[in-house]
Amino acid sequence: MRQPTSREYDVRRKGRWPSLLWGILISTVVASLTFYLAILSTLTYPYFDTDMIIALIVALIYSTIAIKISKMTINIVKPSIIIKALVIFWFLSPFLVALPFSYFSHVDIANSYFEMVSGLTGTGFTILNPSAQTPFVNAIRAASQWAGEVGALFLTLILAIVYHVSPTGLVSALGKGERVRPSMYKTLIDLIIIYIVLTVIPVIYMYLSGMSLYDSLVYTFAALATGGFAPTAGGTADLTPLQQGLVMLTCVLGALNFSVYLNLRYGRVRRAFSHPELRMLVGSILFYTLLILLVWKSFTPQAIWSALFHSASAVTTSGFQIQDVSKFSESVKYILTFAMIIGASAFSTGGGIKLFRAYMIGKLILSQVRRMGKPRGYISSIKVMEKEVDPNDLITMLTVVSAYIFTLLIISMIITELMSLHRIKVPSIDILFEVASAMSGTGLSSGLTAVAPIDVRLLLAVAMIVGKLEVLPVLYAVLSPFQKH
Repeated sequence: MRQPTSREYDVRRKGRWPSLLWGILISTVVASLTFYLAILSTLTYPYFDTDMIIALIVALIYSTIAIKISKMTINIVKPSIIIKALVIFWFLSPFLVALPFSYFSHVDIANSYFEMVSGLTGTGFTILNPSAQTPFVNAIRAASQWAGEVGALFLTLILAIVYHVSPTGLVSALGKGERVRPSMYKTLIDLIIIYIVLTVIPVIYMYLSGMSLYDSLVYTFAALATGGFAPTAGGTADLTPLQQGLVMLTCVLGALNFSVYLNLRYGRVRRAFSHPELRMLVGSILFYTLLILLVWKSFTPQAIWSALFHSASAVTTSGFQIQDVSKFSESVKYILTFAMIIGASAFSTGGGIKLFRAYMIGKLILSQVRRMGKPRGYISSIKVMEKEVDPNDLITMLTVVSAYIFTLLIISMIITELMSLHRIKVPSIDILFEVASAMSGTGLSSGLTAVAPIDVRLLLAVAMIVGKLEVLPVLYAVLSPFQKH
Protein backbone atom coordinates (compact mmCIF):
# COMPACT_ATOMS: atom_id res chain seq x y z
CA MET A 1 0.00 0.00 0.00
CA ARG A 2 1.41 3.37 -1.05
CA GLN A 3 2.27 5.69 1.83
CA PRO A 4 1.07 9.31 1.52
CA THR A 5 3.70 11.90 0.65
CA SER A 6 4.60 14.62 3.14
CA ARG A 7 2.55 17.15 1.16
CA GLU A 8 -0.50 14.87 1.04
CA TYR A 9 -0.13 14.09 4.73
CA ASP A 10 0.04 17.78 5.56
CA VAL A 11 -3.20 18.46 3.70
CA ARG A 12 -4.95 15.57 5.46
CA ARG A 13 -3.64 16.82 8.80
CA LYS A 14 -4.89 20.35 8.16
CA GLY A 15 -8.28 19.07 7.04
CA ARG A 16 -10.51 21.91 5.90
CA TRP A 17 -8.13 24.75 6.80
CA PRO A 18 -6.85 25.45 3.27
CA SER A 19 -10.41 25.78 1.96
CA LEU A 20 -11.39 27.97 4.89
CA LEU A 21 -8.39 30.25 4.39
CA TRP A 22 -9.09 30.58 0.70
CA GLY A 23 -12.77 31.23 1.42
CA ILE A 24 -11.93 33.99 3.91
CA LEU A 25 -9.37 35.46 1.53
CA ILE A 26 -11.80 35.72 -1.39
CA SER A 27 -14.60 36.97 0.88
CA THR A 28 -12.55 39.78 2.44
CA VAL A 29 -11.21 40.94 -0.93
CA VAL A 30 -14.65 41.06 -2.56
CA ALA A 31 -16.26 42.64 0.52
CA SER A 32 -13.62 45.38 0.64
CA LEU A 33 -13.93 45.87 -3.13
CA THR A 34 -17.67 46.42 -2.68
CA PHE A 35 -17.10 49.25 -0.21
CA TYR A 36 -14.28 50.84 -2.23
CA LEU A 37 -16.50 50.94 -5.34
CA ALA A 38 -19.44 52.32 -3.34
CA ILE A 39 -17.27 55.09 -1.88
CA LEU A 40 -15.94 56.06 -5.32
CA SER A 41 -19.48 56.13 -6.74
CA THR A 42 -20.87 58.28 -3.93
CA LEU A 43 -18.05 60.80 -4.28
CA THR A 44 -19.83 61.90 -7.48
CA TYR A 45 -22.83 62.98 -5.37
CA PRO A 46 -23.23 66.66 -4.35
CA TYR A 47 -22.78 66.03 -0.61
CA PHE A 48 -20.46 63.95 1.56
CA ASP A 49 -21.90 61.04 3.54
CA THR A 50 -20.09 60.43 6.84
CA ASP A 51 -20.97 56.73 6.60
CA MET A 52 -18.30 56.52 3.92
CA ILE A 53 -15.64 57.02 6.61
CA ILE A 54 -16.93 53.99 8.52
CA ALA A 55 -17.10 51.99 5.29
CA LEU A 56 -13.52 52.97 4.44
CA ILE A 57 -12.33 51.76 7.86
CA VAL A 58 -14.20 48.47 7.40
CA ALA A 59 -12.76 48.05 3.89
CA LEU A 60 -9.23 48.71 5.17
CA ILE A 61 -9.73 46.11 7.93
CA TYR A 62 -10.95 43.54 5.41
CA SER A 63 -8.05 44.40 3.10
CA THR A 64 -5.56 43.94 5.93
CA ILE A 65 -7.03 40.55 6.78
CA ALA A 66 -6.82 39.54 3.12
CA ILE A 67 -3.17 40.62 2.89
CA LYS A 68 -2.23 38.68 6.03
CA ILE A 69 -4.01 35.53 4.86
CA SER A 70 -2.44 35.79 1.40
CA LYS A 71 1.00 35.72 3.03
CA MET A 72 0.28 32.48 4.85
CA THR A 73 1.89 29.37 3.44
CA ILE A 74 -0.56 26.89 1.96
CA ASN A 75 1.46 23.78 1.19
CA ILE A 76 -0.80 22.38 -1.49
CA VAL A 77 -3.72 23.72 -3.45
CA LYS A 78 -6.01 21.46 -5.42
CA PRO A 79 -9.15 22.18 -7.43
CA SER A 80 -11.16 20.39 -4.72
CA ILE A 81 -9.90 22.84 -2.12
CA ILE A 82 -10.80 25.83 -4.27
CA ILE A 83 -14.28 24.48 -5.00
CA LYS A 84 -14.93 24.25 -1.24
CA ALA A 85 -13.46 27.73 -0.80
CA LEU A 86 -15.89 29.13 -3.35
CA VAL A 87 -18.81 27.58 -1.48
CA ILE A 88 -17.52 29.18 1.73
CA PHE A 89 -17.10 32.47 -0.13
CA TRP A 90 -20.69 32.65 -1.35
CA PHE A 91 -22.04 32.09 2.16
CA LEU A 92 -19.47 34.22 4.02
CA SER A 93 -18.98 37.30 1.82
CA PRO A 94 -22.64 38.46 2.07
CA PHE A 95 -22.31 38.31 5.86
CA LEU A 96 -19.14 40.44 5.83
CA VAL A 97 -20.88 43.09 3.72
CA ALA A 98 -24.18 42.78 5.63
CA LEU A 99 -22.64 43.62 9.01
CA PRO A 100 -21.86 47.28 8.18
CA PHE A 101 -24.70 47.45 5.65
CA SER A 102 -27.17 46.71 8.44
CA TYR A 103 -25.91 49.80 10.28
CA PHE A 104 -26.00 52.03 7.19
CA SER A 105 -29.47 50.94 6.03
CA HIS A 106 -31.05 50.53 9.52
CA VAL A 107 -32.22 47.03 8.60
CA ASP A 108 -31.82 43.96 10.84
CA ILE A 109 -28.88 41.66 10.12
CA ALA A 110 -31.01 38.78 8.73
CA ASN A 111 -32.67 40.97 6.10
CA SER A 112 -29.35 42.70 5.40
CA TYR A 113 -27.83 39.29 4.76
CA PHE A 114 -30.66 38.50 2.32
CA GLU A 115 -30.09 41.82 0.55
CA MET A 116 -26.35 41.21 0.21
CA VAL A 117 -26.77 37.62 -0.98
CA SER A 118 -29.10 39.06 -3.59
CA GLY A 119 -26.49 41.67 -4.44
CA LEU A 120 -23.35 39.57 -4.61
CA THR A 121 -25.03 36.76 -6.55
CA GLY A 122 -26.31 39.33 -9.04
CA THR A 123 -29.94 38.47 -8.32
CA GLY A 124 -31.64 41.76 -7.48
CA PHE A 125 -34.35 40.80 -4.98
CA THR A 126 -34.75 43.60 -2.47
CA ILE A 127 -36.57 44.17 0.80
CA LEU A 128 -35.67 47.88 0.80
CA ASN A 129 -37.31 50.99 -0.61
CA PRO A 130 -34.33 52.45 -2.49
CA SER A 131 -35.94 55.89 -2.58
CA ALA A 132 -35.93 55.96 1.23
CA GLN A 133 -32.24 55.06 1.45
CA THR A 134 -29.17 57.27 1.12
CA PRO A 135 -27.18 57.36 -2.14
CA PHE A 136 -24.37 55.57 -0.31
CA VAL A 137 -26.60 52.63 0.64
CA ASN A 138 -27.79 52.32 -2.96
CA ALA A 139 -24.18 52.54 -4.13
CA ILE A 140 -23.27 49.62 -1.85
CA ARG A 141 -26.14 47.59 -3.30
CA ALA A 142 -25.05 48.21 -6.89
CA ALA A 143 -21.34 47.78 -6.13
CA SER A 144 -22.03 44.43 -4.46
CA GLN A 145 -23.44 43.14 -7.74
CA TRP A 146 -20.41 44.24 -9.76
CA ALA A 147 -17.96 42.93 -7.15
CA GLY A 148 -19.77 39.62 -6.71
CA GLU A 149 -19.99 38.86 -10.42
CA VAL A 150 -16.70 40.31 -11.56
CA GLY A 151 -14.43 40.40 -8.55
CA ALA A 152 -14.97 36.77 -7.62
CA LEU A 153 -14.09 35.58 -11.12
CA PHE A 154 -10.99 37.74 -11.36
CA LEU A 155 -9.75 36.81 -7.90
CA THR A 156 -10.28 33.12 -8.49
CA LEU A 157 -8.28 33.25 -11.70
CA ILE A 158 -5.53 35.27 -9.99
CA LEU A 159 -5.28 32.77 -7.15
CA ALA A 160 -5.30 29.92 -9.63
CA ILE A 161 -2.37 31.48 -11.48
CA VAL A 162 -0.41 32.21 -8.29
CA TYR A 163 -0.87 28.68 -6.96
CA HIS A 164 -0.61 26.96 -10.36
CA VAL A 165 -4.08 25.43 -10.33
CA SER A 166 -5.93 25.14 -13.63
CA PRO A 167 -9.06 27.29 -13.38
CA THR A 168 -11.08 25.29 -15.89
CA GLY A 169 -13.04 23.66 -13.09
CA LEU A 170 -13.17 26.92 -11.15
CA VAL A 171 -14.77 28.79 -13.99
CA SER A 172 -17.38 26.04 -14.19
CA ALA A 173 -18.00 26.33 -10.46
CA LEU A 174 -18.66 30.02 -10.87
CA GLY A 175 -21.34 29.20 -13.38
CA LYS A 176 -19.38 30.22 -16.47
CA GLY A 177 -18.76 26.80 -18.00
CA GLU A 178 -16.42 27.77 -20.82
CA ARG A 179 -12.85 26.67 -21.46
CA VAL A 180 -10.58 29.68 -21.55
CA ARG A 181 -7.38 30.25 -23.53
CA PRO A 182 -4.39 27.96 -22.84
CA SER A 183 -2.46 30.76 -21.11
CA MET A 184 -4.25 31.53 -17.86
CA TYR A 185 -2.27 34.72 -17.33
CA LYS A 186 -3.23 36.06 -20.76
CA THR A 187 -6.84 35.07 -20.16
CA LEU A 188 -6.87 37.04 -16.93
CA ILE A 189 -5.39 40.13 -18.56
CA ASP A 190 -7.86 39.86 -21.43
CA LEU A 191 -10.81 39.58 -19.04
CA ILE A 192 -9.65 42.59 -17.04
CA ILE A 193 -9.34 44.69 -20.19
CA ILE A 194 -12.74 43.53 -21.43
CA TYR A 195 -14.47 44.29 -18.12
CA ILE A 196 -12.88 47.71 -17.87
CA VAL A 197 -14.06 48.55 -21.38
CA LEU A 198 -17.52 47.09 -20.73
CA THR A 199 -17.78 49.17 -17.55
CA VAL A 200 -16.52 52.46 -18.97
CA ILE A 201 -18.54 52.48 -22.21
CA PRO A 202 -21.99 52.07 -20.56
CA VAL A 203 -21.15 54.78 -18.01
CA ILE A 204 -20.42 57.11 -20.92
CA TYR A 205 -23.52 56.38 -23.00
CA MET A 206 -25.81 56.42 -19.96
CA TYR A 207 -24.37 59.78 -18.89
CA LEU A 208 -24.85 61.15 -22.43
CA SER A 209 -28.48 59.98 -22.33
CA GLY A 210 -29.18 62.41 -19.50
CA MET A 211 -28.43 60.37 -16.38
CA SER A 212 -26.31 61.86 -13.62
CA LEU A 213 -22.81 60.45 -13.27
CA TYR A 214 -23.90 58.75 -10.03
CA ASP A 215 -26.89 57.04 -11.68
CA SER A 216 -24.74 56.08 -14.66
CA LEU A 217 -22.27 54.32 -12.37
CA VAL A 218 -24.95 52.62 -10.26
CA TYR A 219 -26.92 51.36 -13.26
CA THR A 220 -23.76 50.20 -15.03
CA PHE A 221 -22.57 48.22 -11.99
CA ALA A 222 -25.96 46.52 -11.67
CA ALA A 223 -26.67 46.01 -15.37
CA LEU A 224 -23.26 44.68 -16.42
CA ALA A 225 -23.50 42.18 -13.56
CA THR A 226 -27.02 41.35 -14.81
CA GLY A 227 -28.15 42.27 -11.33
CA GLY A 228 -31.20 44.51 -11.16
CA PHE A 229 -30.63 46.84 -8.20
CA ALA A 230 -31.80 50.37 -8.97
CA PRO A 231 -31.33 53.60 -6.96
CA THR A 232 -35.07 54.44 -6.86
CA ALA A 233 -38.24 52.58 -5.90
CA GLY A 234 -39.55 52.86 -9.46
CA GLY A 235 -36.28 51.52 -10.86
CA THR A 236 -36.02 51.50 -14.63
CA ALA A 237 -39.68 52.52 -14.84
CA ASP A 238 -38.49 56.00 -13.79
CA LEU A 239 -36.15 56.22 -16.80
CA THR A 240 -36.87 57.42 -20.32
CA PRO A 241 -37.39 54.76 -23.02
CA LEU A 242 -33.91 55.56 -24.37
CA GLN A 243 -32.33 55.09 -20.94
CA GLN A 244 -34.31 51.87 -20.41
CA GLY A 245 -32.95 50.57 -23.70
CA LEU A 246 -29.38 51.46 -22.74
CA VAL A 247 -29.72 49.69 -19.40
CA MET A 248 -31.00 46.57 -21.14
CA LEU A 249 -28.23 46.82 -23.75
CA THR A 250 -25.72 46.73 -20.89
CA CYS A 251 -27.45 43.65 -19.47
CA VAL A 252 -27.15 41.93 -22.86
CA LEU A 253 -23.45 42.83 -22.97
CA GLY A 254 -23.00 41.17 -19.57
CA ALA A 255 -25.07 38.11 -20.53
CA LEU A 256 -23.10 37.44 -23.71
CA ASN A 257 -20.46 34.72 -23.75
CA PHE A 258 -17.15 36.46 -23.14
CA SER A 259 -15.38 34.33 -25.71
CA VAL A 260 -17.15 36.63 -28.21
CA TYR A 261 -15.22 39.57 -26.76
CA LEU A 262 -11.99 37.59 -26.72
CA ASN A 263 -12.44 36.92 -30.43
CA LEU A 264 -13.15 40.60 -31.10
CA ARG A 265 -10.09 41.59 -29.12
CA TYR A 266 -7.89 39.51 -31.39
CA GLY A 267 -9.52 40.60 -34.63
CA ARG A 268 -11.56 37.46 -35.25
CA VAL A 269 -14.70 39.45 -36.08
CA ARG A 270 -16.43 36.83 -38.22
CA ARG A 271 -15.86 34.14 -35.62
CA ALA A 272 -17.16 36.44 -32.89
CA PHE A 273 -20.42 37.27 -34.64
CA SER A 274 -20.94 33.67 -35.75
CA HIS A 275 -20.79 32.43 -32.15
CA PRO A 276 -23.87 30.22 -31.59
CA GLU A 277 -24.71 31.73 -28.20
CA LEU A 278 -24.88 35.23 -29.69
CA ARG A 279 -27.62 34.06 -32.02
CA MET A 280 -29.29 32.03 -29.27
CA LEU A 281 -29.31 35.00 -26.88
CA VAL A 282 -30.90 37.38 -29.39
CA GLY A 283 -33.19 34.69 -30.79
CA SER A 284 -34.51 33.63 -27.38
CA ILE A 285 -35.29 37.24 -26.40
CA LEU A 286 -37.31 37.71 -29.60
CA PHE A 287 -39.00 34.31 -29.17
CA TYR A 288 -40.24 35.03 -25.63
CA THR A 289 -41.29 38.54 -26.71
CA LEU A 290 -43.52 37.05 -29.39
CA LEU A 291 -45.01 34.51 -26.98
CA ILE A 292 -45.91 37.22 -24.47
CA LEU A 293 -47.46 39.41 -27.18
CA LEU A 294 -49.57 36.46 -28.36
CA VAL A 295 -50.78 35.90 -24.80
CA TRP A 296 -51.58 39.60 -24.41
CA LYS A 297 -53.21 39.72 -27.87
CA SER A 298 -51.83 43.21 -28.19
CA PHE A 299 -49.22 44.61 -30.55
CA THR A 300 -49.25 48.28 -29.55
CA PRO A 301 -45.87 50.03 -29.22
CA GLN A 302 -46.24 50.01 -25.43
CA ALA A 303 -47.03 46.27 -25.35
CA ILE A 304 -44.16 45.43 -27.71
CA TRP A 305 -41.68 47.46 -25.64
CA SER A 306 -42.86 45.91 -22.36
CA ALA A 307 -42.73 42.37 -23.76
CA LEU A 308 -39.28 42.96 -25.27
CA PHE A 309 -37.90 44.56 -22.12
CA HIS A 310 -39.13 41.89 -19.72
CA SER A 311 -38.14 39.05 -22.04
CA ALA A 312 -34.62 40.49 -22.22
CA SER A 313 -34.63 40.96 -18.46
CA ALA A 314 -35.56 37.30 -17.92
CA VAL A 315 -33.19 35.84 -20.53
CA THR A 316 -30.21 37.92 -19.37
CA THR A 317 -31.27 37.17 -15.75
CA SER A 318 -30.93 40.88 -14.93
CA GLY A 319 -34.27 41.45 -13.18
CA PHE A 320 -34.97 45.03 -14.23
CA GLN A 321 -38.63 45.77 -14.86
CA ILE A 322 -40.74 48.66 -16.15
CA GLN A 323 -44.07 47.19 -15.03
CA ASP A 324 -45.21 45.32 -11.93
CA VAL A 325 -44.45 41.74 -12.96
CA SER A 326 -46.47 40.39 -10.02
CA LYS A 327 -49.62 41.58 -11.82
CA PHE A 328 -48.84 39.69 -15.03
CA SER A 329 -51.10 36.77 -15.95
CA GLU A 330 -50.13 33.22 -15.02
CA SER A 331 -49.36 32.39 -18.65
CA VAL A 332 -46.85 35.24 -18.90
CA LYS A 333 -45.31 34.21 -15.57
CA TYR A 334 -44.83 30.68 -16.91
CA ILE A 335 -43.13 32.07 -20.01
CA LEU A 336 -40.79 34.25 -17.93
CA THR A 337 -40.14 31.35 -15.52
CA PHE A 338 -39.02 29.16 -18.39
CA ALA A 339 -36.85 31.99 -19.76
CA MET A 340 -35.19 32.49 -16.36
CA ILE A 341 -34.50 28.78 -15.88
CA ILE A 342 -32.79 28.56 -19.29
CA GLY A 343 -30.97 31.82 -18.60
CA ALA A 344 -28.10 33.48 -20.43
CA SER A 345 -24.87 32.44 -22.12
CA ALA A 346 -22.15 30.31 -20.58
CA PHE A 347 -19.03 32.20 -19.45
CA SER A 348 -21.01 35.38 -18.76
CA THR A 349 -22.41 37.21 -15.76
CA GLY A 350 -25.84 35.73 -16.47
CA GLY A 351 -27.35 32.80 -14.59
CA GLY A 352 -29.70 29.87 -15.24
CA ILE A 353 -28.79 26.49 -16.69
CA LYS A 354 -27.32 28.40 -19.68
CA LEU A 355 -28.41 28.61 -23.31
CA PHE A 356 -25.66 26.31 -24.54
CA ARG A 357 -26.70 23.49 -22.21
CA ALA A 358 -30.33 23.86 -23.29
CA TYR A 359 -29.18 23.77 -26.92
CA MET A 360 -27.13 20.63 -26.31
CA ILE A 361 -30.00 18.88 -24.53
CA GLY A 362 -32.26 19.73 -27.47
CA LYS A 363 -29.75 18.16 -29.87
CA LEU A 364 -29.49 15.12 -27.59
CA ILE A 365 -33.27 14.64 -27.64
CA LEU A 366 -33.32 14.84 -31.44
CA SER A 367 -30.44 12.36 -31.57
CA GLN A 368 -32.37 9.89 -29.44
CA VAL A 369 -35.47 10.33 -31.60
CA ARG A 370 -33.39 9.52 -34.71
CA ARG A 371 -32.13 6.34 -33.03
CA MET A 372 -35.66 5.01 -32.59
CA GLY A 373 -36.44 2.38 -35.18
CA LYS A 374 -32.79 2.04 -36.16
CA PRO A 375 -30.87 -1.26 -35.93
CA ARG A 376 -29.34 -2.13 -32.59
CA GLY A 377 -25.90 -0.61 -32.21
CA TYR A 378 -26.73 2.42 -34.38
CA ILE A 379 -24.86 5.47 -33.07
CA SER A 380 -26.00 9.02 -33.73
CA SER A 381 -23.22 11.44 -32.89
CA ILE A 382 -23.82 15.02 -31.81
CA LYS A 383 -21.81 17.79 -33.42
CA VAL A 384 -21.50 21.45 -32.53
CA MET A 385 -19.60 23.83 -34.82
CA GLU A 386 -18.50 20.77 -36.85
CA LYS A 387 -16.94 19.12 -33.80
CA GLU A 388 -18.22 15.92 -32.23
CA VAL A 389 -19.26 16.38 -28.62
CA ASP A 390 -17.54 14.22 -26.01
CA PRO A 391 -20.11 11.89 -24.34
CA ASN A 392 -18.60 12.78 -20.95
CA ASP A 393 -19.47 16.44 -21.57
CA LEU A 394 -23.04 15.43 -22.30
CA ILE A 395 -23.21 13.43 -19.08
CA THR A 396 -21.90 16.44 -17.14
CA MET A 397 -24.47 18.74 -18.74
CA LEU A 398 -27.33 16.37 -18.01
CA THR A 399 -26.16 15.96 -14.43
CA VAL A 400 -25.95 19.71 -13.83
CA VAL A 401 -29.35 20.39 -15.40
CA SER A 402 -31.03 17.50 -13.57
CA ALA A 403 -29.60 18.60 -10.20
CA TYR A 404 -30.61 22.20 -10.92
CA ILE A 405 -34.24 21.36 -11.79
CA PHE A 406 -34.58 18.87 -8.93
CA THR A 407 -33.27 21.44 -6.43
CA LEU A 408 -35.60 24.11 -7.81
CA LEU A 409 -38.62 21.84 -7.29
CA ILE A 410 -37.54 20.79 -3.79
CA ILE A 411 -37.05 24.39 -2.64
CA SER A 412 -40.39 25.38 -4.19
CA MET A 413 -42.10 22.57 -2.29
CA ILE A 414 -40.49 23.56 1.03
CA ILE A 415 -41.44 27.23 0.57
CA THR A 416 -45.00 26.19 -0.26
CA GLU A 417 -45.20 24.36 3.08
CA LEU A 418 -43.58 27.23 4.98
CA MET A 419 -46.00 29.78 3.54
CA SER A 420 -48.86 27.46 4.47
CA LEU A 421 -47.55 27.24 8.05
CA HIS A 422 -47.40 31.04 8.18
CA ARG A 423 -50.97 31.11 6.78
CA ILE A 424 -49.96 33.29 3.87
CA LYS A 425 -51.75 32.37 0.65
CA VAL A 426 -49.54 32.52 -2.42
CA PRO A 427 -50.35 30.91 -5.80
CA SER A 428 -48.08 28.00 -6.74
CA ILE A 429 -46.93 29.74 -9.92
CA ASP A 430 -45.75 32.71 -7.84
CA ILE A 431 -43.64 30.43 -5.64
CA LEU A 432 -42.17 28.60 -8.65
CA PHE A 433 -41.54 31.95 -10.35
CA GLU A 434 -39.74 33.34 -7.29
CA VAL A 435 -37.54 30.29 -6.76
CA ALA A 436 -36.65 30.16 -10.47
CA SER A 437 -35.78 33.86 -10.27
CA ALA A 438 -33.62 33.24 -7.19
CA MET A 439 -31.73 30.25 -8.56
CA SER A 440 -31.11 31.89 -11.93
CA GLY A 441 -29.94 35.10 -10.25
CA THR A 442 -32.63 37.17 -11.99
CA GLY A 443 -34.53 39.15 -9.37
CA LEU A 444 -37.87 39.51 -11.14
CA SER A 445 -40.40 39.08 -8.35
CA SER A 446 -43.92 37.69 -8.26
CA GLY A 447 -44.44 39.61 -5.02
CA LEU A 448 -43.45 36.71 -2.75
CA THR A 449 -40.27 38.30 -1.40
CA ALA A 450 -42.17 41.36 -0.17
CA VAL A 451 -44.60 39.33 1.96
CA ALA A 452 -42.32 36.41 2.87
CA PRO A 453 -41.31 35.90 6.53
CA ILE A 454 -37.61 35.83 7.32
CA ASP A 455 -37.26 32.02 7.19
CA VAL A 456 -38.58 31.99 3.61
CA ARG A 457 -36.28 34.86 2.66
CA LEU A 458 -33.27 33.04 4.05
CA LEU A 459 -34.26 29.91 2.12
CA LEU A 460 -34.47 32.07 -1.01
CA ALA A 461 -30.96 33.32 -0.14
CA VAL A 462 -29.78 29.70 -0.08
CA ALA A 463 -31.50 29.17 -3.45
CA MET A 464 -29.56 32.14 -4.87
CA ILE A 465 -26.24 30.73 -3.68
CA VAL A 466 -26.96 27.16 -4.74
CA GLY A 467 -28.12 28.37 -8.14
CA LYS A 468 -25.03 30.51 -8.52
CA LEU A 469 -22.78 27.52 -7.82
CA GLU A 470 -24.98 25.25 -9.96
CA VAL A 471 -25.71 22.79 -7.13
CA LEU A 472 -22.91 20.24 -7.66
CA PRO A 473 -20.09 22.18 -5.91
CA VAL A 474 -22.38 22.65 -2.89
CA LEU A 475 -23.12 18.93 -2.77
CA TYR A 476 -19.41 18.20 -3.12
CA ALA A 477 -18.52 20.52 -0.22
CA VAL A 478 -21.23 18.99 1.99
CA LEU A 479 -20.53 15.35 1.19
CA SER A 480 -16.72 15.39 0.88
CA PRO A 481 -16.07 15.11 4.66
CA PHE A 482 -17.94 11.77 4.59
CA GLN A 483 -15.98 10.41 1.65
CA LYS A 484 -12.98 8.14 2.08
CA HIS A 485 -9.67 9.73 1.01
